Amino acid sequence: MKYLRARLSSDSLRDRVLWTSILFLATFIGVVVISYYLLPEGLLKNKNPLQNWAEADSTLLLGLQIFAYNLLSVLVISLASLFGSKKEDEAGYLSTGYAAFFTLVIINSVVLGTWSFSVESEAVPLAERIISTFDLTRRAALWEMLGQLVITCAHARIAVVRSCGKKTEKRSMRDIRWSRGEKAALLLGLVLMLIGAAVESLAIHAPGRMS
Repeated sequence: MKYLRARLSSDSLRDRVLWTSILFLATFIGVVVISYYLLPEGLLKNKNPLQNWAEADSTLLLGLQIFAYNLLSVLVISLASLFGSKKEDEAGYLSTGYAAFFTLVIINSVVLGTWSFSVESEAVPLAERIISTFDLTRRAALWEMLGQLVITCAHARIAVVRSCGKKTEKRSMRDIRWSRGEKAALLLGLVLMLIGAAVESLAIHAPGRMS
C-alpha cells in the first residue's frame, strides 16, 4: 500500500497515469463481478435525480447536454483534489481527488453489474457485460472513465490543504503550478469525455442500442 501511495503521489505524470490505470481496471472489473453476484438487478436504476432532464431531439445538442452533465464529475474531482494527505515518512501528498474518482468508478461498476441503466434493455451475462464495455464505438462509459482518470492524475499535485500527520498546511491558490504535461493531460481528459458524450448521444438516438 505504501508503494502504491508513492506511485499515485509521484511527481511523474506517467507513473500516476500508469498505476491509476492498473487500479482502475482491477476495481472496475472486481466490483462488476461482486455486484453481479451479490446485489439485486436494477439496484441503482433511476436513483440519480440529476438524470431527470429532457433529452434534446438533436444528436449534437444531446451530446452537449451529456458532456455538460459529465463535467459535474470533473468539478467534484477538481474540488476534492484541493486536499491532500501523507504520513510523516512519505514524500508526496496523496490527492483526495483519487477517492472521488474511484467512488465514481465504483458507482459505474455497480450500475453495470446490477444492470441499472436508465434505458430499458434485456440484461446480458456477466462476461458479455464486461467485454461490451470495451466496445468503444458503441459504449460511452470507458471513454468517460478514462477521461476522468487522466483528469484526476493531472490534478494530483494541486492540493492547497495538505495534511501530514496531525499538521495541516494551507497554501494559496496562486501557489498551484501545472506542468506542460499536466495541462495536456487535462485537455486530453476533456476530449475523451467529449468523445464519450458523442458516443452516448448516438447510442441513445439509435433504436435498440444501449449507451
